[in-house]
Amino acid sequence: MSDQKCGDWAKGLLIGGLVGVIIGLLYAPKSGKETRDELSEKAKDVASKLKDEYDVALDKSKSAYENLLKKLKEVEAKAEKKAQEMGGGSASQS
Repeated sequence: MSDQKCGDWAKGLLIGGLVGVIIGLLYAPKSGKETRDELSEKAKDVASKLKDEYDVALDKSKSAYENLLKKLKEVEAKAEKKAQEMGGGSASQS
């Protein structure tokens, strides 16, 4: 998952959670204190879920970065070996 997609997904989760909380508040026949307590709990839940998703996305991006570096080093080693083979082969033919 690309960083842009992860960011968009996280924004969507946050906005969706907030919209859900607001709609719940508008239709809740509870006292102000009860509503504030519930809002606080739901906000904590949304923040916790968002943090968990962020951590997962961060771990995936780190892993992808490490894999990319490994593959680039392998390509570099192959290219260097090939260059040495080509350079060594032409020098021995002279």
